[in-house]
Amino acid sequence: MHGFDVAQGGAVGGGWYGVGMDLVAMGARLSLQGNAQHVGGLPVEERRRRALRAVQERDVEGLWALVLAHLVLHGRRGGKVSAQTLVKYRQAVEAYWNWTEQAGVMLTRPHADAGRTYVRFLEAGGRVRSTVGWHLAAVKALYEALRWCGATDADPWRDVRPVVDGVPQHAKGRLYTPEQVEALLAVAGPEEAVLVTLGADLGLRAGEMVGLQRSQVLLLEDPPVVRVIGKGARTREVPLSRRAEAAVRRWLDMTPGWGPGVFSAGSVDWAEKVMLRLCKKAGVEYSRRVVHGLRRTAGTRMYEATQDLLETRDFLGHSSATTTEVYVQYARHRKRPVNRDW
Repeated sequence: MHGFDVAQGGAVGGGWYGVGMDLVAMGARLSLQGNAQHVGGLPVEERRRRALRAVQERDVEGLWALVLAHLVLHGRRGGKVSAQTLVKYRQAVEAYWNWTEQAGVMLTRPHADAGRTYVRFLEAGGRVRSTVGWHLAAVKALYEALRWCGATDADPWRDVRPVVDGVPQHAKGRLYTPEQVEALLAVAGPEEAVLVTLGADLGLRAGEMVGLQRSQVLLLEDPPVVRVIGKGARTREVPLSRRAEAAVRRWLDMTPGWGPGVFSAGSVDWAEKVMLRLCKKAGVEYSRRVVHGLRRTAGTRMYEATQDLLETRDFLGHSSATTTEVYVQYARHRKRPVNRDW
């Protein structure tokens, strides 16, 4: 199925609009399932032939169709793998393929240390550990698909890990202060205000915000909540703050014929551009904060208010309290230094 690229289904650099978003998203999901069913039903020898031909002809789309089929059939998320994950994986697979050509590494017969060499290449290029991590996950998925197709026996990624980062987690990314959030809202339009408050008051991830459907906004509940489908398809209900409720009501009242999505665009790229623009207008530093800084703001404020790690975990939708512990550090870091007035 050459040319199949569900990851490009409107998710990058613009987004889906109105009913078109629903139709494209539904079509993309059906295409994922149809591609997996078709490729999975092929004899192994035919899958092998397709994989080797794609490698020989440098057919990125042909190879990507095989990777997608394997992800849907054998991946942890199956057909529910998110469009944002597919966008990242697609980019990472092509980046790795470009590197193999430049480094003289054969894609189907890499040397034993090819995995470690590539990870060190990414690290030397300034990629942070989390970015290296998803590049690593994507290329592992590539080789799992190649082995599934019988195109290689190689597993150059076994036991490969990014280097341990000595920088504390809370020092890598910054949050927005309450004053900065107010400054952002002062220059935000109606739709932008919804984005800011969903992040800063509800702690939604960027992907959760742009993927939010109007049917998931339950304004008749007491208190009003949004039903969020987070990582691992875990669902949680997050109460709306009063200002978030006001922003959401205003935006939905202004756009009654839109839908099914809350926003006019459905990509994280769009959210990042919105936040960069707002930060420039408000005179707030965007670097190291980006969209995720809004979530850091909400998580830190929740821990400061409750002093309860488990409640903060559930609020943010973390699968483990270990992940939430960084917000304890953010809260401590925000305290006035004891020796400041000495």
